[in-house]
Amino acid sequence: MSGLMQAVGAAVVCAVLALTIKKESAPLSWGLALAGGIYVIFAAVSSLRAGVAEAQRLIVASGLNSGIYIPVAQVVGIGVLVRVSGALCRDAGQSALAAKLELAGTAAAVAASLPLFRQVLDVASSLAS
Repeated sequence: MSGLMQAVGAAVVCAVLALTIKKESAPLSWGLALAGGIYVIFAAVSSLRAGVAEAQRLIVASGLNSGIYIPVAQVVGIGVLVRVSGALCRDAGQSALAAKLELAGTAAAVAASLPLFRQVLDVASSLAS
């Protein structure tokens, strides 16, 4: 939680400073916003590591097949990557590129989830037999 609070504080400070200096130095403002974004991403990754480790312990304790949770993790990863990349494209004034990126991300998420659908159908067919 303290890592999140630090990330929020850094993001707010960087955003206010970037907004303050935007008229005088747009490149410096952009660099400051980029530095703040990088800090927030590193803070999120460190928090994510703890969550992933706990999820792995829960999955091992549950005895679930890895084929069940891997597609879910892939879809979540695709969603996060597309959301962050799309926001960067929009910030750069490329909303059409962001929309195309979201379409590609949707297609990738559907493709990544197909093995999960196959497993659901296998379970359903075994229950019907």
